[in-house]
Amino acid sequence: MTTLGDSMALKRPDTCDFAAERMKLQLALPAKSVVEVNPRGTVAVCSLWTPVDYLKRTIGDRVPALLDEDGPIALMGGLYGGGLSVMLRNLHHNPQIDTVVVCGKDFSGAGVHLANFLQGKIDRTGAVQRYVFDDGREEELEKISVPGPFSAYVMDGLLLPEGFERPPAVIDLTEAEGRLPERLLEFFSSYEPRPGPESRPGPVPLPRPVVDTRPSDIFSFVISEGTITEAWTELLSTLARFGRPVSFRNGKERLELLNVKAVVHEPGKVSETDLTRLDLSAAALESYKSELIRPDLKDGMSYTYGHRLRSYFGRDLLMEAVRDLALAGDRRHAYISLWDNLRDLGAGDAPCLASLFFRKIGPRVNLSAVFRSHNAARAWPVNCFGLYGLMEFACREANNHPGRTEPETLLPGTLVVTSMSISLDPADLGQVGGIIKDQDSRAYAEKLDPRGFFRISVDLEAKDLVAHHHAPDGELLAEYRAKRPSEMGWLLQRAKAVSDIGHAMYLGSQLERAWYYLSRGMEYVQDKSKLAD
Repeated sequence: MTTLGDSMALKRPDTCDFAAERMKLQLALPAKSVVEVNPRGTVAVCSLWTPVDYLKRTIGDRVPALLDEDGPIALMGGLYGGGLSVMLRNLHHNPQIDTVVVCGKDFSGAGVHLANFLQGKIDRTGAVQRYVFDDGREEELEKISVPGPFSAYVMDGLLLPEGFERPPAVIDLTEAEGRLPERLLEFFSSYEPRPGPESRPGPVPLPRPVVDTRPSDIFSFVISEGTITEAWTELLSTLARFGRPVSFRNGKERLELLNVKAVVHEPGKVSETDLTRLDLSAAALESYKSELIRPDLKDGMSYTYGHRLRSYFGRDLLMEAVRDLALAGDRRHAYISLWDNLRDLGAGDAPCLASLFFRKIGPRVNLSAVFRSHNAARAWPVNCFGLYGLMEFACREANNHPGRTEPETLLPGTLVVTSMSISLDPADLGQVGGIIKDQDSRAYAEKLDPRGFFRISVDLEAKDLVAHHHAPDGELLAEYRAKRPSEMGWLLQRAKAVSDIGHAMYLGSQLERAWYYLSRGMEYVQDKSKLAD
């Protein structure tokens, strides 16, 4: 085994002339998945999305001297889940750390966000958000935006790049892949710690965006929209308004809803304008689609969805579902479970995606996906675009399958995503607060109720209100008669003829108007609306 000690003389901070002045590591804020190595070290290692424990094992096996108690590494930590605000505050509070080595997998651009901030590359948005501090004080703060390769990272403006007297240098080793130990050897062979600072700056508080939640049944939400981006914005607005505040055992605070079902009728319809407005990268989404069907497991990853679908259980389950779809006739066997009870129950790194169910209706292949848990701000839209990629893959492979007997050319249909637990980190409101605000203030967009529309009229001779119920394609489904609007409302409710609240409010106003005319013996003409015609 090649070790650092065998290959070079390690320049240890405690042996430098200024060692006596070297301050010890002191975290200003608690951080997830942080491994402390040498409290007097001068280098922080950031593993991004790669588990810190895996990185520690890799370094310990190949270059154990780096993990010595008197080595140069102060701590190792990750940036999974958007913890940049915490990391920056801890770096600011520990100016003796002069270098951050960035390595591991980066699926969000977090490493670029970190480097850009420390290099002063930020944008002052001018937008403000109301925040609450630990002492209960509330204050409006400007939000800043840190550019990245896929999307911008938005945070409060209490800590700015100029707040660092001496920002740490960022060394990017994300391309090292399996050569990380060797690349670390190369870096530390020439690394020289800088003289320590004379004093430690005070901690910068981390306020939380103010959340105004309202009581509700947390089990009752169904979102039905045309596109993924439309469903996402409505989902964020719903969570911010009705999410139940909860504190998990690991200290995470979230706004949570349970068993939220999102129905996306046109998941393949993508607007470049919407992607730009919502800070979603088309290139990153396409890259994620391809990752989702890869059967291999990369170094440092405990699981991937592609590996679970195509390799983990010893069979290519995705292709077995494809083979089922390629057969003529109705079957309900194209079901895949990604969950391994023997491994995943109680595991800290279990898959969030639990199952997939492909179902043909005519030439359309519809997909129902169930997630055990879901991050609404960061994971949900990316997962949905990836799932649509699975629908495209399944249709393409089924249409070209050598055993195909299905006579029709299969095309992707409706995507249904059920999130058993879906949550929003209040800290992410700085990131998605603008999206939620735009969604809540938008003009109401009339849309056709999936259960159909009504033509309202009056029968002056019988003194009846009349409601003709039509399917979305115009077919007459039923006729309802009543003497008063309230009676008609009960009839429609018992028949479960209305599913959209906007449609129900419109019908209520039209029935009241029709009854006004009926009670005076006058003809009534229904107001024209997309909800009715």
